Amino acid sequence: MVPTLVKIDFGKPASAQKGIHNRFHPDIPVVASIEPGQIVKVECIDYSGGQVGNNDCADDILDLDHSTDHALSGPFNIVGAEPGDTLAVEVLDVQPSTEQPWGYSYIAPGVGSIDDPNDQDADKRAAKSIWDFHGSSTSSRHIPGVEFQSRAHPGVLATAPSAELLAAWTKRECELVNNCPHTFVAPLPEAVGAFVNQDDLPEELRQRIYREGARTGPSRETAGNIDVGSLVAGSTMYLPVFVPGAKLSVGDLHFSEADGEPTAAIEMAGILTMTVSVIKRGVKELGFTSPVYMTSPREVIYRKQLTFTGICVSPNGVQHFSDATLAYQNACWSAMRYLMKFGYSWEQVYMLMATAPLESRVIATANKPNTVVSLGLPVEIFKFDIMPGNGPIVARDLRKPAALSPARLAAFLAGSSANGH
Repeated sequence: MVPTLVKIDFGKPASAQKGIHNRFHPDIPVVASIEPGQIVKVECIDYSGGQVGNNDCADDILDLDHSTDHALSGPFNIVGAEPGDTLAVEVLDVQPSTEQPWGYSYIAPGVGSIDDPNDQDADKRAAKSIWDFHGSSTSSRHIPGVEFQSRAHPGVLATAPSAELLAAWTKRECELVNNCPHTFVAPLPEAVGAFVNQDDLPEELRQRIYREGARTGPSRETAGNIDVGSLVAGSTMYLPVFVPGAKLSVGDLHFSEADGEPTAAIEMAGILTMTVSVIKRGVKELGFTSPVYMTSPREVIYRKQLTFTGICVSPNGVQHFSDATLAYQNACWSAMRYLMKFGYSWEQVYMLMATAPLESRVIATANKPNTVVSLGLPVEIFKFDIMPGNGPIVARDLRKPAALSPARLAAFLAGSSANGH
């Protein structure tokens, strides 16, 4: 029998789930122990903690409370792990919950990384897509004409930071925020929205964790929200250990994710099956001071790709120096404009850039001033021909994504604020 260390009750909010937390802190008590080599199962709620419903209205996207992001299962004590060791976390399986066999993706103001600066309506767009799971494949009534195989993986795998590392995170991220006062650049520690659902946690300790705990949005030295789409069954993640027992946390499961994930992947609740081993003194002997992962031969890879490239020149023609993010954005925008010719809306192709198994690569960095990034669009996932040169492109009548209700849209366009954004 494979033990299930954390179980999810879909009748309760994430903050009331036993063994669930949403901050990183060295003093969060462990909820269970894992012996090296032991196979365990962990149930995980979706990253929003159940705030998004399976329906055709996107009002819940505006209501997302992002102060509660990433309801993580754990932390788990890895028996024998000590600071300076390295964990080898082998992903054996990732499956959707049988009680919730669907996932979702969305776009919202301030959330995505490929908002077009020339799009005057970019700050007014909010939409979602529901994805139904059919065994190992998925399709969406909100983005018709496309179906692809699972790339299921945990978005978050993380060891706990030491007190010193946590302080370093806070210091450097606060400095960044202070240097960029007019742009959101990092989520800083805040007690609002924090939870560690353990009944025997002393109140003084609970409040200190809430005040000091690192937000789980960024990836850092301990991995965290690293969002590696290739971390499917058969892969292994190597993580440095900073505290006794490692205090491993897992969650943010995705059914599929594109390389780059410019907005939400296909978020889902599910079950992670894994085994963990300890490499003694691995940080020093291997030199693994940051996360390292080994890919899996079981990952579904679509070989036939229509690949778009981008360089670091802004849409208004300004040359930037070695800006890989801008190059990635340009590759995405090129692919999005192409897909829109077939009848998809901007919202639909935006979500495809985050959900479909797209392969992104850094092509060249030495050819100054332009870094070149590519985005491979799998041809086989579309139910119609998208190859160029095979006759005139036909714009199809494709159903639109789940949108805001008329009343909510009117209020939103009139300037009402959205929670969490």
